[in-house]
Amino acid sequence: MREIFSQIIGILNESSLYLLPGFLLAGVLHVVLTRFPRVTALFTGRGTRPVVMSTLLGLPMPLCSCSVLPAAMTLRQKGASRGATASFLISVPETDIVSILLTLALLGGTMAVYRPLAALVTALAAGLIINALDRDEAPRPEQQDSGPSCNECDSDESVLETNDTGPWYRRVLHYGFVKVFDDIVAQLFLGIMVAGALMAWLPGIDVVSQSHGAVWTYAVMLVIGVPVYVCAVASTPVAVGLIAGGVSPGAVMVFLLAGPATNVASLIVLRSEFGPRILAVYLGAIMVVSVAAGVFFDVVFGAGFSAESVVAKHHEHSASALQLAATVLFLLLTLQSFHRTNLAGRIKTRILRLVRNP
Repeated sequence: MREIFSQIIGILNESSLYLLPGFLLAGVLHVVLTRFPRVTALFTGRGTRPVVMSTLLGLPMPLCSCSVLPAAMTLRQKGASRGATASFLISVPETDIVSILLTLALLGGTMAVYRPLAALVTALAAGLIINALDRDEAPRPEQQDSGPSCNECDSDESVLETNDTGPWYRRVLHYGFVKVFDDIVAQLFLGIMVAGALMAWLPGIDVVSQSHGAVWTYAVMLVIGVPVYVCAVASTPVAVGLIAGGVSPGAVMVFLLAGPATNVASLIVLRSEFGPRILAVYLGAIMVVSVAAGVFFDVVFGAGFSAESVVAKHHEHSASALQLAATVLFLLLTLQSFHRTNLAGRIKTRILRLVRNP
């Protein structure tokens, strides 16, 4: 337990200094998009441009695979094609401002650049293929929003349409450090704890030397990532633990791309919205491009991401005063968020429900 606790503190020291600016940038992005609602016109209509614009808009947005659904349905109802909507649905949860900065802190610059580029390719491929297969699509009539059916997400607010009031800086802080923070911090903290356990227990398992890049490792990451709910931020520290345990970085990249973009709850909603044929293309594109990106990463960059190098990164120096201050602030914000959202009460209620209805 002592080693696990040490690893968790080490991850917090490495990541907090990047997480705090990430949440701030998330708030800035929200306010800018709210200030210019006509930006949605760029994503409507047919052709390649709406797909590209939807993908680029989605990359930095701090939303998960459930909370992105209302925003995506808003674009759809305003005239975006199925392809543009699919691109937005993929690019948003696969990466965001916070997860990119966290990837930089925990896994280095190469992974931090490669991850959003791979997400960009995945979203573009899915959107363009869906548009090509859906050329006879009829114009989209106006209808009410379809919210996500997901217990892990409480957000049903569209990022593109909001009634926020007050000074811009208060809206930035509220959205970044209350709205987004409350949505993902419980998952993020769980991910950090899982990563600490993996880094403490698994480095002795030399999986890389035995099966580096093996097909089955990519398949396992798909099997884990596709149905399970995990956001881009929470998946990042888990990726650190997996690599430290010997899983190839390319296989971990499959998890980072496929996991946040899919889960059972969101796929049920998308089936009713897109139909089974388009949903199959959507899933197929995510799976194929994720595996291809993972294989490419292992071939080109994998040698620099051994288990030993990842573990050493978090032991190479003691935390600076600034890192410690950021960790303390992050933990205080986390405790405040847990109190605000009554996390303990919700966990107790869920446990009692499971006990009464096994």
